[in-house]
Parts: sequence; C-alpha cells; structure tokens
Amino acid sequence: MEIDQLGQQIFQVIQDGIIVMDQKRNIVALNPSAEKLTGWRLGGLVPYCSFCQHRQIPSGQERCYLVTHEQSPYFSSEMPTYSGELVDVEMSTAKILYDNQTGATYYLLVLRDFSERKKQQEHEMRQQMVQQLIAAREEEHKRLAMELHDGVGQSLFGLSLALDSLKTDTVDPKTTAYLNEVSSEMKRVMSDLRLYSKQLRPLELDQFGLEVALDSLLDGFRKQKPNIQFKAEYILRTIRLKATIEINLYRIVQESVMNSLKHADPTRIVIRLIESNEYLLLVIQDNGAGFDVKHHQSGLGLQHIQERASAIGATADVTSDKRQGTSIRIKLNLKEVFE
Repeated sequence: MEIDQLGQQIFQVIQDGIIVMDQKRNIVALNPSAEKLTGWRLGGLVPYCSFCQHRQIPSGQERCYLVTHEQSPYFSSEMPTYSGELVDVEMSTAKILYDNQTGATYYLLVLRDFSERKKQQEHEMRQQMVQQLIAAREEEHKRLAMELHDGVGQSLFGLSLALDSLKTDTVDPKTTAYLNEVSSEMKRVMSDLRLYSKQLRPLELDQFGLEVALDSLLDGFRKQKPNIQFKAEYILRTIRLKATIEINLYRIVQESVMNSLKHADPTRIVIRLIESNEYLLLVIQDNGAGFDVKHHQSGLGLQHIQERASAIGATADVTSDKRQGTSIRIKLNLKEVFE
C-alpha cells in the first residue's frame, strides 16, 4: 500500500477533526470527523472561536490566536458550528507548509470535542460531592450515636438505678406504684434510645464488622416482622473491609429490606455476601411483588442505593419481576479497592 494512500485512509477515519486552512482561514481540506463536529464545508471559512472574538489585539494583527502564533500544542475554547451553535473543543495547530511560489501559508488545525469530556468531568465532580456528603453524614451519625450511647444513655441508666433504689426504700404503696410507672417509662425511653442510636450508626459494625452488624439488623427485622423469613448467607475471606465500604453496604441492605417490607409484601428475604479473589458480591433478594424497574429509576430508594454503591466504586444492578420478586446485586472490584 502506498504511503499516500495510507495517510489518506488515516485522514478519513481518525476521530479528531482535522482541518487544513490557509492564512486567511479558508478551508482547503477537512476530514469527515471535522465536518460532523462543526458542519463546515470545503472552501468555507474557519470562524473565530469565542476566545478570539473577544481578545484584545494590536491594530493590524491577525485576530486568530492560532494563526498568529503559528503553532499551539493545546488550546481550549468554544467554536461556532455551521448552524451557529457553540461547541466546546480542544484545539491544536501547526504551520505545515509555506508555498514559496504563491507566498501562501497553510496550517493544520486539529479539533477534539471537549463537551463529552466536560460532561464526564462534571459527572465525576458530582460523584465526588456525593461521596463526600455521604461520608460526612455517616461521620455525623457516628458522632451522634456515640453521644446518645455514652452520654445520654449512661445518664438515663444512672437515673434508672436511682429509681430502683428509691423503690427499695419506699414503703408507701402509692409512691411505689408511681415509681414503678416512672421506671417502666424510663426503660421504654432507654430502649427507644438504643434503637435510635443503632439506626444512626450500628455499634456492632464498628466493633465486630459487617457480618455481625447485618445479623443484628436482620434480628431487629425478625422481631418487627415475625411472619417473614429473613435469611443471611456469608462467604467471606477478609475479616474486615474498609470502614466506608462496610457502612455503605450495610446501608444498602437496610434500605433494600425496608423498601421490600414497605412496598413488596414479601414472605422471604435473603441476603448473600460472597467474596472471591477479585470481587465482593452483595445480593438482596425477596419473593414479593415486583415492579417495573424502568419506571421507578427516579425513586428515592433506588437512588440512595445507586449513590451508596457509586460512593465505594461498586456497580448496582436491580432486576424485578412481578411473579418472582426483586433482586439487587452490588458488585465491588476488590483489586481496585486494595490497590
């Protein structure tokens, strides 16, 4: 194959927009990618980008920054398309030919669509913000849970002991009955406090890890819903995961089970946590009434699950069938986590 033919083929298929223009910015050659990106045509004029349109220049100087400098390895601006819209592009240029006979100078202009990269960067920034918000919220939950348990909880326990002491020393039946009522109310408050503290941040998670915390969570659901079968299966190789991974997986299970109980009316919910050499797989499955996943993507429950999974770099896949229930699969690449 001739070199010229090879170059022509590369020129035609390369993804970047390639344009050859003269010093007056007349287009003398362009590839299909450039035409698709800008809508410009052979023989047309390369318009000034938004930067050049507004930049201050001395009298008589060429307004085009790239032509003035003859070579620019990187330049970012908005470029007008044929339809008049602006597209974010990365540009580079180089002087490639000077015709001694005609005095014409030709420039190679390379355009790369920056809009997709910009969207990706914005998406990554949003993801980072979500991760930081989730981390900050969990840290605040941890602080509040410890305060409730160690501060308020201990104070209430001290008051409970004082009430028991008063009951022992009291002989008046009416006073004893009253103290018994206060003591019962105190125990109810302490029970509620433990529940709220656990909802904020399960102490078992920090002390013993994800498996123990999930078992404790399911025990709580069993007490609330004795007619529903809750089952957990664990195949774990690692004793402890990163704290951010453990809390987010715990919250995903918590959110998934609560959504199932609220909307699906299941009789059985199974939690599977399986660890291999490369991946950690969490599956939450119920046999309740399924739903149309496509029409419920905007639901807060699914959004929270997706956000939690994304916060730890995991993927979340939700499948549902009205006859077979719902399955939520969270897959985490452990190699990326421990690199």
